[in-house]
Amino acid sequence: MTHGLKMSKVFAKANYENTESTQPFWLKASEGPVPDDITLVTVVTPGTWFELERLTEYWKGPISATLHTDQNADTLTSIRQKYNDHSSLSKHVDIHLSVSTHHGLSVLLPRNAQRNLARLFGRTDYVMEMPSNIVPATDIRRTLETNREMFSTLLRTGDVLVVPRFGFLNHEGPSYKIPFSKARLLEVVGRDTMFLLDKHWKPNIGPTDLTAWKTATTLYPVKRYDFHYEPIVIESKTVQPWCAERFLDSRSACLFSSYLAGGEFWVLPDDYMVELPETEKSTLSDFDHVIENRLYAKFYWEQCVHHARQLDALGLWKGKQSEHIRTQCSRVIQNWGKGLIGKPE
Repeated sequence: MTHGLKMSKVFAKANYENTESTQPFWLKASEGPVPDDITLVTVVTPGTWFELERLTEYWKGPISATLHTDQNADTLTSIRQKYNDHSSLSKHVDIHLSVSTHHGLSVLLPRNAQRNLARLFGRTDYVMEMPSNIVPATDIRRTLETNREMFSTLLRTGDVLVVPRFGFLNHEGPSYKIPFSKARLLEVVGRDTMFLLDKHWKPNIGPTDLTAWKTATTLYPVKRYDFHYEPIVIESKTVQPWCAERFLDSRSACLFSSYLAGGEFWVLPDDYMVELPETEKSTLSDFDHVIENRLYAKFYWEQCVHHARQLDALGLWKGKQSEHIRTQCSRVIQNWGKGLIGKPE
């Protein structure tokens, strides 16, 4: 079986020409990680390569990154040289190449498929997918090591660990300085210089719950989950569902199935991420976003029906594992068989 055929079967919904030009481990880290570590998963382009270099300085652990680029040989040569010259990159980072077959970058291989590619070839039991312009401000790997028994139990049973994301109101001037402790961060938040960021919500307002996080000393569950919620999470590489590849770029679709299947979202009380300015804006057009939103609305109904039928067939419908879907999908379930989503068998 040719390489192109293998990759097209792995990413069956992607364009064949793009999967054929995908190269796992194009550049492979010299140091292999221990299995129970956390691999940071991300996607970069030549234009955001600087963000990956910065990320390695903050993370200092295994990273699995998909590099989305065009067929320019000079660009690939330059990237390879930068990789070899950067000791942290060559030591910790695996690069998986996703080459656009057309002039310039394209979105023919969806960003969700690129996330799956980087996760698939991660070399640890646990992964954490995040945009490359975000950096960890605390030692998350040490937190995992300190609480390994409890965290491993949660992750292996389908739960995820949410790492709160904070950002600056203004990236100019002396106020733009990353705080490296929760106490210092809360001081900055109190001055309205930094904010808790949950995408699709206004600053400091979102399911992660800033009020609860301020005083938390132990893990606490996300109580106001919404199907648009897309936090940064630590998860099992093998237990969690993969990102739905029908979407060009939808991180929330990577997590929705986990929640409906009964997975709990636990927020870490002392660790957090900091979002920095984007080096490169999204390549998706306004029309792409309209299509994505319409697809996601249908995806929501589809996932509700799929998981409801599955949990019912397993005899789990009235149990604790079905609490999330009964709450999140109540409208879908009430209309089941009324012509909106088909008649029950």
